[in-house]
Amino acid sequence: MSLHPPRRTPEEEQRLVVLYSLQHLAPCNHVQLHRFIAELDLFNYFDMMIALNDLCDKGQAVRVMRRVGHQYEITDSGREALALFSNRVPHSLKTLLAETGAAWRARFQEEAQYQHEIVKNEQGGTELILSIIENDADAMRITIPLPTEDLANVLATRWHKIGGDVYGAIFRLLMEDPQ
Repeated sequence: MSLHPPRRTPEEEQRLVVLYSLQHLAPCNHVQLHRFIAELDLFNYFDMMIALNDLCDKGQAVRVMRRVGHQYEITDSGREALALFSNRVPHSLKTLLAETGAAWRARFQEEAQYQHEIVKNEQGGTELILSIIENDADAMRITIPLPTEDLANVLATRWHKIGGDVYGAIFRLLMEDPQ
């Protein structure tokens, strides 16, 4: 029995896969991009980052600072590269990226929309800051003083699931006539 090393994706194909991924996911940060590529078992984090940085250097992708941190997007030059070299990526892989990309993009948008931050206040207590982000700005921001950081962590993990309900309830209550 002979053991063969796993197939290594050529660098050129890695760059194209990253471009295809950005086309279907963007905007996304490098951690989100890596989660997507790793879940599909395409190549490792270091190869992805080398490809991503090279694409940014060539102007085919861009790193933009947003309210939720640095995010990557494909540029017109990147779309042109995909059009010119699309035959270098297997059709089955392009189909997989397209089919799975939409669900991942929705997931990433939800992650970006419901943000939280746990901070220590001047009195040494813990505050949980919950935000709903729309169009790169706060649509709602709530600061809740809490007795412990552990409680803040518990509540923060629930925020992305119920943030929309909280926002809706607050808005509904504010719109009700108190009479």
